[in-house]
Amino acid sequence: MRWVAIFGLIIVAGGVIVAQPPPDDVVTPKGKLVPQAPMLAPQTPTIEEGIPVGEFYALSFSPNGRYLAASVRWSARYGVHEERTVDIFDAVTGKPLGFYLPSHHYYEGIVMALAFSPDGRFLAVGGMDSRVYLWDLRAGKLLRTLTFSMAPVEALAFSPDGQWLAVGNRDGRIRLYRRSGQDWTNPRRLWERRIFTGDLVKPPPPLPEKGVALKESERRRLEQLLAMLRMKKPPFVKAIVFDPKGLWLAVAGTGDVVKDKEGIVVFAFPQRKKAIVLQGHAKDVGWTVRVGNRNEPPRPWVNDLAVSKDGRYLASAGWDGTVRLWDMTAYRQLRKLESPKTPTGRVATRIYNAVSISPDNRFVAAGGFGNQVDVWELATGKRVVSLPTGNIVEGVAFSPDGSRLVAGGWDGWLRAWRVGSWHPLWRQTHRFLESQVPKPIPLR
Repeated sequence: MRWVAIFGLIIVAGGVIVAQPPPDDVVTPKGKLVPQAPMLAPQTPTIEEGIPVGEFYALSFSPNGRYLAASVRWSARYGVHEERTVDIFDAVTGKPLGFYLPSHHYYEGIVMALAFSPDGRFLAVGGMDSRVYLWDLRAGKLLRTLTFSMAPVEALAFSPDGQWLAVGNRDGRIRLYRRSGQDWTNPRRLWERRIFTGDLVKPPPPLPEKGVALKESERRRLEQLLAMLRMKKPPFVKAIVFDPKGLWLAVAGTGDVVKDKEGIVVFAFPQRKKAIVLQGHAKDVGWTVRVGNRNEPPRPWVNDLAVSKDGRYLASAGWDGTVRLWDMTAYRQLRKLESPKTPTGRVATRIYNAVSISPDNRFVAAGGFGNQVDVWELATGKRVVSLPTGNIVEGVAFSPDGSRLVAGGWDGWLRAWRVGSWHPLWRQTHRFLESQVPKPIPLR
């Protein structure tokens, strides 16, 4: 369901596409009003008679905690002019600092995955255009672009030593690249494995040969989208995480797990041999989905993974409306986390898209189609707070020092809260670019 966002439309009665402005104030969990940060995107129509609207997707903090990278799809009303960018923010103040865009142009597809290297020198960017862009942040320079045939990128992760990059695609495969030399100019692909399989409801219809003026690249992309929309069990690798000690690599997603049907696949690393499959999503939930003439449990699919700083815990955010917490010392499930505020039976409000574990192992946070970020105590499973957002949440991340929690999604806002008090710290949006796109700024 998450990939429906590629169309970027908000449709209401009568077929009118609108963008609702956010409220004037932020409300804290205790009910106090906090003035909002200034809105950088113009609220009045500008180019193409459009009102900028859009979404935030992937979020990633730099290892030193100074910067926050966020992927954005932003467009004028009706989508006449669309920007797909990676924005860089000051992680403490929320102030926008710059953009990372290939060749000073927008990305061809929405960026779905971001990853900083452990030393903070490199940034990997991947998305719907079936490419991975490898940036040298100190120089503000694009080093290399990896291209995949008809396989959009959903997940990226660097190994703890910074020598490996894992790429998860919408063809159900994970690919491992190893760095050669001092940077990522010439990475070598050393390993590839199919994790998920899927099936089509029926073959997509052929595109007409006449009457539609499409470039070959545009035709391939449209055929790809038609194929994805007809997926019954989409084989998407949605999440990849490395153990901080470098002992294992966990992969999760949608579709059927090869030889195991469902679960989170854990590989021993660097041996890259399957160690175990963690199963449990959708097996003990108290609600069902209407499928044809019968009710069935929700799909046991996983949208995101998060690993604790010490590698002991793994959290998985699922389509079944739960977050599962796993003890990775024994490869067993510790507990199931779910929000009692989620309306029973409403599938679209139950799916979790993103999850994060605080560096001190105190909290687990997750957000999704419920338009809020739920926070639990890791040790007890007790829900601490539900932080409201204006729409579906796509990205959730604790800062490296554990002092802030940041979330972003379909309402076009990044929000930051102080961990513990959950007091709003700042709220920021994307700056709509109407002039020449600025060059990437070096990050130190």
